[in-house]
Amino acid sequence: MNKAFLSALIILLFAGPVLAQDALGARPMGMGGAFVGLADDVNSIFSNPAGVAAVGRESLLVSTRLRPGREYSLIGGVEQTPFGSLGIGYVGTTDPDDLAAGATPTKSTTQTLYVTLAEDLNRKMRVPDNFGHLSLGVNLKFSSRKIGTETGLYRDGGSNVDVDLATVFKPRDDLSFGLSLQNFANGQTARSGGLNTLEGSVSAVTAGVSGRLFGSALIWSLENSGLGCEWRPVSGLALRAGRDNAGNQTSGFGLNLNGFCVDYAFANNGAEPVHYWSVAIKPVETRVAAKEGPKTVSVLPDGNDI
Repeated sequence: MNKAFLSALIILLFAGPVLAQDALGARPMGMGGAFVGLADDVNSIFSNPAGVAAVGRESLLVSTRLRPGREYSLIGGVEQTPFGSLGIGYVGTTDPDDLAAGATPTKSTTQTLYVTLAEDLNRKMRVPDNFGHLSLGVNLKFSSRKIGTETGLYRDGGSNVDVDLATVFKPRDDLSFGLSLQNFANGQTARSGGLNTLEGSVSAVTAGVSGRLFGSALIWSLENSGLGCEWRPVSGLALRAGRDNAGNQTSGFGLNLNGFCVDYAFANNGAEPVHYWSVAIKPVETRVAAKEGPKTVSVLPDGNDI
């Protein structure tokens, strides 16, 4: 691999703003949120849209976060189309507002719709195998916020449209680099407009690298100051551990029962621990055996061409 390209990616791992990792399911959170470089399932919609191109068949993900006083839901799905891999995602949160002492407690609701399109460029052009695989992805995001009032009603808290651009480069099967430009269209001005989206409404460049060892039995991933790993001791079971960008320890596990997946993650945030649960459906690839044609027997003498 080109050394200059590798050096640039390593520098990016430790540079730039760090975004909040709320819009992630249980699998990425169990690995410390380090998913931009891995990006190989439906969770890619929310961290690195280019990874959606790696989802070979239709898949669905539903996730929730259990945290005192805060509601969180995440839904995502991927469908294969003639134009590439199409992803649709939704993230909704309800959080208590910061009020003065004695004030009536209220809550704010933020909703974000993700529309993702990704493509593996190797499917569109002939590229030598030793050049690796390059995927590109884009997110179009529509966000809105409702702010609770003391009367129990909600007022408009602003809205926003933003864009993420991302790429995944795999020089070989056991190594992957990811780069994501998040909220680059309108992120800097969204906060002054009164909207607090899930990513913090700021533009950022996030880079990550991931690798596989022992035939994919062990997966490791790095992103900014976060890191994580996933170990698969037996088929259908995954054990995860990591440290997120804030230095919090995370852990989790995953069960895959013939395409029906259940994932759990725990983030140790001090006085307020957070639990994540995800349920996903990943259709199992099936191979249809080719029918054998009728066998023919040659009755020609030896030495004759058929």
